[in-house]
Amino acid sequence: MKLSVVMSVYNGERFLREALESILSQTFADFEFIIINDGSKDGSLGIIKKHPDPRMKVISRENRGLIYSLNEGIGSAQGEYIARMDADDISLPNRLEEQVRFLDDHPDVWLCGSWAELIDEKGEKQGELKTPIGVRNVKKSFFWHNPFIHPSVIFRKKAVRELGGYNPKFRHVEDYELWSRLMKRHPADNLPLFLIQYRILPQSVTRQFNFRMRWGGLKVRLKYLFS
Repeated sequence: MKLSVVMSVYNGERFLREALESILSQTFADFEFIIINDGSKDGSLGIIKKHPDPRMKVISRENRGLIYSLNEGIGSAQGEYIARMDADDISLPNRLEEQVRFLDDHPDVWLCGSWAELIDEKGEKQGELKTPIGVRNVKKSFFWHNPFIHPSVIFRKKAVRELGGYNPKFRHVEDYELWSRLMKRHPADNLPLFLIQYRILPQSVTRQFNFRMRWGGLKVRLKYLFS
């Protein structure tokens, strides 16, 4: 199998249907869709069950948090590549096709992200988020900020498993910390294409934990420089 898509869901019923359908309707079809229902208390599991598809692999259990869930998904993945997805975002139809093609054509690159359209809770476009392009530019920008949009990335499973996955000590910046370890060993890049719609909500983690994420980001950069 070429690809595993990993998505953790916790009380995500509001936007979950759109997220599921955006993956199941991709132009690239050779994937498994690993969905971890992380102890949801709302109707998330019912929504998942209403979308029967042989590519879906559902793990439902008590709440253990995002980092544990992502590592669990990576651990059970059968694909050569792993794509991240969040339960409130939307992958555009050609997302997986474009990113798989890029990694196939660039065997030296081990992580690939993309640009994103920013949408609100109604799905209306609020702006665009363009990440750095080119391996050198991505590496330069890393010292100032996270150069990847987490739910837009696809990476080679082998490398992330060898690194031990996401580090639970870096909550809220777990992706940035993982990329720091990955980029010590392998090139990473972004596609200059809008492949996801990234939902910005008042209660999003980015807004709620802004100070913690800034402090966490500083710790990641220092660790990257001196480890």
